[in-house]
Amino acid sequence: MENRAIKLIGKYALLLCILSGIQILTNHLVSQLIKDSMGTEFETYLLVASNLFPFLLNAITAVFVFSDSKKENLECKYSILLTVFYRPIGIVLFLLYVIDKEIKRKYITKTH
Repeated sequence: MENRAIKLIGKYALLLCILSGIQILTNHLVSQLIKDSMGTEFETYLLVASNLFPFLLNAITAVFVFSDSKKENLECKYSILLTVFYRPIGIVLFLLYVIDKEIKRKYITKTH
């Protein structure tokens, strides 16, 4: 694999670790706030916000995938869509597109 694919793998591994850590931290904080809260209306808002927060993180990750797909000249709309719903699978699919492009580029340059 070329250096670019390895850099993207490292970038997205780091991004996944950071966003997973943020998600775990916010879930812990929300559970602590729910234990300490008195009003059920506030608990409802916290639960809704904690359920929507992962989608926000997924959307942010999808923006990263979209920008990198434009830089790499890849048509990977399915990986962007998957990233919005489940971050790790979308990233893995995008990285497979990148690796496939690198393999094809090396094969074409070796045969010509």
